[in-house]
Amino acid sequence: MKNLTELSRQVLAFGDGFGMFPKGGTLLCALSGGTDSMALLTLLLELAPLRGLRIHAAHYDHQLRGAESQRDADFVQDWCRRQGVPLHLGRGDVAAVAAQGGRGIEDSARQLRYAFLEETAQSLGEDSLIATAHNAGDNAETVLLHLLRGSGLDGLTGIPPRRGRLCRPLLECSRQALADYLTHRGIPHVEDSSNADVTYRRNLLRREVMPVLETINPGFPRRLAANLHHLRADRDFLDGLGRTLAQQGETTAEGISLPVKALREAPPPVAIRGVKAVLEDLGRWEHSAAHLEAVVDLALGDQPAGQCDLPQGLRVRRQYDRLLFALVQEEAPPPPPALEIPGPGVYHWGDWTLQLTPAICPEGAEGGWYFRDLAFPLTLRTRRPGDQLKLPRRREKPLKKWYIDEKVPRPCRDSLPVLADAQGLLAAVGLGPHAPRLAAAGERAFLCSIAKPNESIE
Repeated sequence: MKNLTELSRQVLAFGDGFGMFPKGGTLLCALSGGTDSMALLTLLLELAPLRGLRIHAAHYDHQLRGAESQRDADFVQDWCRRQGVPLHLGRGDVAAVAAQGGRGIEDSARQLRYAFLEETAQSLGEDSLIATAHNAGDNAETVLLHLLRGSGLDGLTGIPPRRGRLCRPLLECSRQALADYLTHRGIPHVEDSSNADVTYRRNLLRREVMPVLETINPGFPRRLAANLHHLRADRDFLDGLGRTLAQQGETTAEGISLPVKALREAPPPVAIRGVKAVLEDLGRWEHSAAHLEAVVDLALGDQPAGQCDLPQGLRVRRQYDRLLFALVQEEAPPPPPALEIPGPGVYHWGDWTLQLTPAICPEGAEGGWYFRDLAFPLTLRTRRPGDQLKLPRRREKPLKKWYIDEKVPRPCRDSLPVLADAQGLLAAVGLGPHAPRLAAAGERAFLCSIAKPNESIE
């Protein structure tokens, strides 16, 4: 502890406060090669001996900046090799995914990057964490963006320090402090030229708005970040009241039944959060403030019957003194018949596309599955009784049990592709590959990817 810098002590105290550095744990550092992520990796390596942490790094190539993207990948590979840090590489055509899915470049990049980080962290162990280099400046920009959109309390609390696997140890550190730390340690970094493009809203805020706010209130991002915990405490208190309200619901064969009285008697902020908690219990997260308010209005109205439809196939029905939250039962179209895969190539199965290419399995093996000893023809099909799956670093169990344990929605289970050959299961989309069939680094293999046009590679 004596040799730690002031910044290291700050990061350690902040991280310990949110359980970011569990003793003997594994942290996957999201590493772009820029100032913030290089500072994060260096700080994690400095703190690792104090907690017995295992540090890995992950770099995702969005294929948006041509030769510069390759430069960044080469830089982090060389740096991690010299520091003895295991590096996991991934890549995706963000522009193509955005165009096909009708989404923005920023949203598509974030979606693909976090999917890669989550999959990589899962492969390192169920308890492994993902550390990202979001700092006080990022947090302030996020609050301002949410404010511009008219966000409620959730948005105004900024970037959460910890959510699931994700943790942000630098969230109360200024960009200048991180840059000074790298200079003091003599650590190199690369610059992302797209950060100068003010057509991106965040860049516009960072380059033209934040300097003005700094002039008015020096240290504004850091001061804001340090005080957001008060807003988070208020938010968490209200969420707790909402969770208590939701516990009055009863699970039925159709869904969750909640007394209308519970919402009528609660203050509006608690009623809204009670509805939100019920939706979370049903595994439904895609809802807006308008959706939550519509459900509360249904309870407060004078009509004893009525309904409102929510995203993700959910319907809320008023039945006199109760609200029933239930999935809309619609008959799904039958999946395509089993497809025979005679050899390498590109194949289509309903909305899904399978690509199979001969390859040598690389270190890390990101961007798809590398299988060895395939017994052609393969079969792309739906699940069958008796299918067994062993995911990496986890025990083997029936595919049906995997779907239940991983909370794959029942309506999806009979439409997700399963890849198999004469020796058995190779992979199940939505879960992962059968670990015993995966190739080791350096082995001849077949690179397999299965995806929908607007989704990341499985």
